[in-house]
Amino acid sequence: MFKRSNSVDLFTNKVMDYMTDDYVLVDKEQTVKNSIEKLRTEKKSTIIVEDNKKVIGIITEKDILKRIVFTSNDLTKVSEVMTSPVKFVYEDDLLFHAVGKMRKLNLNHLPVFDMGLKILGMIDMNTALQAELGDVVNQIDNMTYDEQDVSGLIKIKQQQVVLAENMLDRNVYPGDISYLLSFLNNVIYRRAIRLAEKRVAEKNIIKDIPDFSVIVMGSGGRMESFLHPDQDNGIIYETNDQDPKKLDLYFEELAKDFTKTLDDCDIPFCKGDLMASNPLWRKSLPEWKNQVSQFLDNHTPQDMRHIDMLYDFKSVYGKSELADKLRFHLNEKLHEKKLLKFLYFSEEESDAAIGFFGQFILEKNDEENIGLLNLKHTGTLPLVESIRLYSIKHKVTKTSTFERLDELNKLKVLNDDETDFFKNAHRFMSSILLKNQVERTKQGLTIKNFINPKSLLEREKKVLKIYLKKIRELKQRVRVDIGEEYF
Repeated sequence: MFKRSNSVDLFTNKVMDYMTDDYVLVDKEQTVKNSIEKLRTEKKSTIIVEDNKKVIGIITEKDILKRIVFTSNDLTKVSEVMTSPVKFVYEDDLLFHAVGKMRKLNLNHLPVFDMGLKILGMIDMNTALQAELGDVVNQIDNMTYDEQDVSGLIKIKQQQVVLAENMLDRNVYPGDISYLLSFLNNVIYRRAIRLAEKRVAEKNIIKDIPDFSVIVMGSGGRMESFLHPDQDNGIIYETNDQDPKKLDLYFEELAKDFTKTLDDCDIPFCKGDLMASNPLWRKSLPEWKNQVSQFLDNHTPQDMRHIDMLYDFKSVYGKSELADKLRFHLNEKLHEKKLLKFLYFSEEESDAAIGFFGQFILEKNDEENIGLLNLKHTGTLPLVESIRLYSIKHKVTKTSTFERLDELNKLKVLNDDETDFFKNAHRFMSSILLKNQVERTKQGLTIKNFINPKSLLEREKKVLKIYLKKIRELKQRVRVDIGEEYF
């Protein structure tokens, strides 16, 4: 039986759910005296210093009591005594990440920023939170490394296997484990992109860098990654009055840099070149919209495969509004042209690995995996694709499979029993995949999505066959239901 626990919440809950408004904003020219008076009047404990609405420094109660009261006078400006640069966390960072960062830096507070580096609130470390962590403290500390160099990012990636094994041993929801693995990959993405920004800036390709968004696609976009996913990413950027060729050159260099760092961190290059270093997946927002429209106007099998690969995207860095605008355009065009049947055709080859007589359908062509079952591509994937197609048809905007199932249930597309059944099917197959990947890692073997059905318990084989059979039926049902309107 899968379960949740208080400590697991630390690995699945977001910082935004715990942040407070325990701060005041002051301009860099403001005096320390007036700022402290504002702090007292508003009964807050942290001063955030701004310059043209950009956060440039921080002053805490500890700073005031231990050093500022002894070194400042009535005319001292906050910019003279503030701590800078400011250490922070993002609003969608997971709680454990904030706790680990505060422990590592020996801080009691951290500002919470949105993707545009605008302050949203504060997160604080308190005794009650630390007591609740219990034996999870060591795991948090082991995943909190120096994020300013690649070696620290590599260590974060290496800790994923240990964390996944510990959570599996505690029968934690596989979906929670996948969410955490996806989050840790996003942490690595963000740090890799920041490092790339610093290095590429030294090349002086352009003067003014426009806003942009780095997106991840596929399982990473759904926050459903297993161990060792490859890269599926792209870049959406705004245009300005600079040379379009130089703009793209800047983002090409940026993409080459951070994708290389990701590869070094064991998030390997995509074999199908689904990466921002490929100009197909790196464009300005107008160019992206035009490309999506062309894909849908042509709706060739290859065009629809591109739409299929793109659809589950998520912004992991930069201006997320760019990704939102592209998603709106994509959904609008999909419904406008009624192209779901072509999207279905692009996914038709993936089906549940169960035969007419109830036998597993095993690999026959790949010599390395002959006799094995690809539980991702012939198990979880056809389920995910079917739910996605239903979601597109019924204008469900959620990204994760479980959220989509809940929305389809509300819309009466799936009843309560079906929703629960398919959630359990996804959990069961995800658990088998994760256990297999952890075990292969411990044996020094390459992580892959193939399993040997003979290694399963008899009960597990029976349950897996039931789930695969129902997923196959779901895929057939999707075709019929889409056919009412589209075929």
